[in-house]
Amino acid sequence: MKVLVTGATGFVGWHAASRLRADGHVLRVLVRDRERAAASLASLAIASEDLVQGDMADAAAVDRALAGCDGVVHAAGAVSVTSAGASDAFDVNVTGTRNVIGGARKRDIDRVVFVSSLSAIYDPNSDGPVTGDSPLNGGATRYGRSKAASDRIVRDLQDGGAAIATVYPSGVIGPDDPGLSESVRAYRSFLRGTIRAGGTQFIDARDLARFIARLLETGSGGRHVAAGHYFSWDALTALLEQVTGATIRRFPAPGWLLRAAGSVGDVVSRASGRSSVLTRESMEVATRWRAVADSPSLAALGVRLRPPETTLEDLFRWFLATNRLPAGAAPALAPTRAV
Repeated sequence: MKVLVTGATGFVGWHAASRLRADGHVLRVLVRDRERAAASLASLAIASEDLVQGDMADAAAVDRALAGCDGVVHAAGAVSVTSAGASDAFDVNVTGTRNVIGGARKRDIDRVVFVSSLSAIYDPNSDGPVTGDSPLNGGATRYGRSKAASDRIVRDLQDGGAAIATVYPSGVIGPDDPGLSESVRAYRSFLRGTIRAGGTQFIDARDLARFIARLLETGSGGRHVAAGHYFSWDALTALLEQVTGATIRRFPAPGWLLRAAGSVGDVVSRASGRSSVLTRESMEVATRWRAVADSPSLAALGVRLRPPETTLEDLFRWFLATNRLPAGAAPALAPTRAV
């Protein structure tokens, strides 16, 4: 089938498009710059006429992109939890979702996957289980609230009978990230030090892409959690040390202090005009995350998550191969010289 993929020049979208192409589907993409997109998407062999220039906030451009498509994967959107002053991008997220998902519904396209985020349904103040049908929350982060607002549009359509599949991934990491997204950059920075309060969770972009493709191919609707592997920060740091051979510092500050420091970082960022990884939003996520279970639909559709050490090794080998990390930073993965 012909599938429109939004966000194909981004991390999740690129991997979803790559998986769909490998499965034999024809791709169409909505891109803001055709020339730049043609370069970054060269390996996907997308026909020139299927590189549709336009923004997801432009309803007319979205409608042109949807014409003739049998399926849609909506993966476009701002994903930062650390950058200051990104609220405009989040307004675009909501408008883009209304145009893409709503437009697909108007054209009676019945194979649609919307990539949301666990941040839209995760409630740090609740100890209850998180499922695809958990109430929209958005938590304390601007990003989460943006995804919740976009998700509300999709849920209204689902409640009206639309067979749209919503996927709620946790942090997405892995190799081959066209834009070096924030979640991927974070793992590179972890070699310089990690915290001890709280924990984190990730899913490999390739496994998520496989799940998205299976949902689309089977015409599955509903809401699905793709949370992946959970680690306390100490456990993740130990695994990173094992995979990379690096020695990583642990900062023992309690969660409340780190969140307060993030608030101070926000003030400094606003005053200086420079973004920082130390923000209230990033510290909320890092210090208050608990383990979330995958939906049974992953296993039911034959998606098996690769071991976390495999994802981390592939990620750091990619960092090294693309000169995004000096060899000495990951001595266990540095190529050996012949004597």
